[in-house]
Amino acid sequence: MSGGGTYMTELNDFYALLIRGDDLTEEELARLRKIYAEIGREQIFRMVTGKKILPFAARTFSMYGFDTAFWEKHLQRLRTRNRKILRCMDEAYASLRQHGVQKMFVSENFGALLSAQADIGLFASGDVDNYADPAEKEGIYQAFEALGYTRKERYAGLHQIAAEFFPPEDMDVPEKFYISVDFYPLARLKLPCFVQADQFVDWRQLTRYGDTAVVLPPPNALMYICMLHISLHSFSRAPDIRLYIDLLNMSKTRIDYAAIREWCMRDHTCTRAAVAAELANRLMKTQIPDEITQLSGRKEKIEKIVYDAAKNDLIYEPSGIKVLRIEALCNDRNLVCGVLDILSPDKNWMKRVYGSSGLAAHVKHLIKVL
Repeated sequence: MSGGGTYMTELNDFYALLIRGDDLTEEELARLRKIYAEIGREQIFRMVTGKKILPFAARTFSMYGFDTAFWEKHLQRLRTRNRKILRCMDEAYASLRQHGVQKMFVSENFGALLSAQADIGLFASGDVDNYADPAEKEGIYQAFEALGYTRKERYAGLHQIAAEFFPPEDMDVPEKFYISVDFYPLARLKLPCFVQADQFVDWRQLTRYGDTAVVLPPPNALMYICMLHISLHSFSRAPDIRLYIDLLNMSKTRIDYAAIREWCMRDHTCTRAAVAAELANRLMKTQIPDEITQLSGRKEKIEKIVYDAAKNDLIYEPSGIKVLRIEALCNDRNLVCGVLDILSPDKNWMKRVYGSSGLAAHVKHLIKVL
């Protein structure tokens, strides 16, 4: 990360420091002060806005007395924005309940933020992700239609994996905000989903957030989802550093890591979880234990592609062949099996996505993947 390449200071883990915020050492604070003095407030504002971590920068800078009035103003604005989102989600989940929907919850970064009881201002995304049982799709559609939402369905080939719901124009929500509902957690557009929600979500243990109708999953399940979600972005593809905010938040909740370890071993997701956890420990100073970070002896090969240890920073945007290599290395068996699983996926998935598992379908798949 260069920050434009014209500054004296090597920025390195600058963004990670801003995200962590409340546990910085004196040495880290000194580094922030030096960067702030050299680059200046206005340029830093542009940088963190472009990186979509303005809430964290505003919180951290105001907390430590860096132009407090300026940054606090932006943090308060974001709190107001996100309270509107929370009211919107409250209304949506109340309608879902009225329409008999039982198996749906807020997931990923908004879910992790709420689960950790974090500052409501620390959310910068334009949509809220949710996971739901596809068997309840019709009830979900009816619940959103009753509130005036419009719908756009998302497909992997012929197979529907999600739907996006856009609020009516007169609803008091941020511009371009929408609600995303994924019917297959961790679904991939080009490859089969490697886990099913029923394998690790105890639907009887969903809880409500505060006095709202918003539903959250058990912390273990959400931590597992967030770890694996990071792997879908090749650990450092966009939104790169922001992916690890979820693990930072979830690490502040009560997690049974032994249970997650068992899920990883059962689902053959050990490498995915180990790399995500190790990078979260390094970037965000989370303390995810060795029983997760040491699940895979092959994680170092992936880390060398996506992480610069000397700078304690992600190597941004691996693309093309590197993405395929990372995906293959994530296979818990070996690299050869990883390559074969990419080139010749599960037959049932091929039929759902391409309509058949024959030669023509495989040609379509290879064109899409490669």
